[in-house]
Amino acid sequence: MTSKTVTLKILDGIFVAFALTLLLVLVGFPLDELVGMPPREFEGFALFMLFGLLSLIHAIASSDSAP
Repeated sequence: MTSKTVTLKILDGIFVAFALTLLLVLVGFPLDELVGMPPREFEGFALFMLFGLLSLIHAIASSDSAP
């Protein structure tokens, strides 16, 4: 496996973790005691992380570097 593939797998895993956590918050799972943030603030943080991770995944996947 190349370093590009490994990096994409790690970023995909982080993306899935944040996406599932955001989904749990939106459904109504009480994460405010676990995270220590108000639910609205955590939703904003999770959306920021999702956008950032998608941007990184796109940048790495579309780069034309050597394998």
